[in-house]
Amino acid sequence: MTTVVFLSGKTMGDALGSAGRSLQRNFDRLGHDFLEINFSNPEAMQLLDRALKTTKVEFVLSFVGLGADLSGTTGDGKEVNLWKGMGIPFISLYGDSPAYFFDRHVLPHGPLAALYAFPEHLELRRRLPNMTGLTGLAVHGPLDSVAKTSIDFGRKESGKLVFLKNGNSPNGLLTAWRESLAESMFIMLTDMANELIQGMTSNNLLDIDTLVCTRFRERGLEVEALTNLRLFFIAQLDDYLRRLKSTLIAEALLDFPVEIHGFNWDHVDFTGRRATLVPSADYTASGQLIRESLGIIDMSPNTSKAPHDRPMRALGMHTLCLTNEQQYFKENFEHFEAFSFRFEKDSVQSRVAEVLAHPKRSVEIGAHSAEEFRKKHGQDGIARFMLDTAASLKLDCAPRFESLPSYFVWPATKVY
Repeated sequence: MTTVVFLSGKTMGDALGSAGRSLQRNFDRLGHDFLEINFSNPEAMQLLDRALKTTKVEFVLSFVGLGADLSGTTGDGKEVNLWKGMGIPFISLYGDSPAYFFDRHVLPHGPLAALYAFPEHLELRRRLPNMTGLTGLAVHGPLDSVAKTSIDFGRKESGKLVFLKNGNSPNGLLTAWRESLAESMFIMLTDMANELIQGMTSNNLLDIDTLVCTRFRERGLEVEALTNLRLFFIAQLDDYLRRLKSTLIAEALLDFPVEIHGFNWDHVDFTGRRATLVPSADYTASGQLIRESLGIIDMSPNTSKAPHDRPMRALGMHTLCLTNEQQYFKENFEHFEAFSFRFEKDSVQSRVAEVLAHPKRSVEIGAHSAEEFRKKHGQDGIARFMLDTAASLKLDCAPRFESLPSYFVWPATKVY
C-alpha cells in the first residue's frame, strides 16, 4: 500500500489543514494511506525524513507551494530539489489568485504540479512568467461529504442561516493606498476600482489583469513585462473588491436573524441589529454549523467558472448555500435562481427573506442541489484526479523502459 503525504502548517482557523485532512477518506477508499506532517511542529523535518525513508510515497500534497522548494543532498554531495532528487511527485493546490503570493506559484523544475481551483486563476497564472512543471484545473466534488441519512432535515428547517466569512474594511484599504502611493498611482487605482464596482453591480466580472494593462496602455505605457507592477495592481484591486462585496452582504444581513461567523468585522456596526456576530473562524467547528443550519451564505473570490469551497462543503452536507450569481451554478443546477443573488442590497435581502419565509422548501432545494452535484461529480473524483496527476509526473521523470523500440530516443536529454 502506498502513502499520500500531506504537508500542512498553521493557518487561520486551520482552514488549509482541515481541508487537506478532509481528503483522507477519499484516499482511504481508493486504497492509499494518508499521513499528515505539520510544519508548525518543530520535529516536522525529522518526521518527513523518516516517512520518505520508510514509506512508499505515492505523492506529496500541499497547499500554496508549501514544501515545494525543500532540498536534499545526493550521494556525491550535490544539493538538489528534494522531490526531483527522489523522483517523488509533488502536487500543490491553489485556491487563490497568483497575484497574492506569486513566489509560491513558481515551482522548481522536477516532478511538481500546480492545480488551481478556479479557471480564472489558472488563466492568470498562464499569463505570468516562470511557468514550470505541470499545471491544471482541480476536479470539483462534494467536500466533507456525509450520507444523506445522517442529516436531520426536520431540525435543519428550524436551524440558523449562517454567513461564514472573515471581513475587512474597504475604506481601510483606500486609506493605505492614499498614504503609500504617489498621487498618480492612487488615482489610477481608485479609477479602476470604481470601474470594477460598476461591473460588480451589473454582475459583469472583469478581468483585472487585462483592465490594468489596458489602462496603462491608454497612458502610453506597456506594462506586460513589469510583473511586480501588475501583481500589485491585481492584488490590491482584487482585495478591495472582495472587501466591498463581503461588507455589502454583511450590511444587507443586519436586519435578519442570521449569524455572521468570522473576524475583522469592526467596520460594521451590529449595535441594536438582529444579525449576530460570532467572532470565530474554525473549519472543523463550521462543519457542524453547516450540517445543522437552515443554509449558509457565501461569495466567490471574484470568480464565476467553478464553485468555491464553502458551496462544495454545503453540497457535501446536503445543505442550501446562497451565493452570488455565477456561470458555474447557472449551467449546472436546476434551481440556481433560488439560491443566487446579485451584489446589490435588495437582491441579497430578497433571497434571505425567501429562505427564512419558506424553510422547508429551502432545505429541499439544498438537498436536491446536493443530489445534482453528486451525480455530476463522484465523491472520490478529486482524489482520483490527483493520483492521475502523480502518475503523469512519474512518467515524465521515469528512466527508459527496456521494451521501447530503438528508434524512439526517450527520455530526451535537452528539454531543460
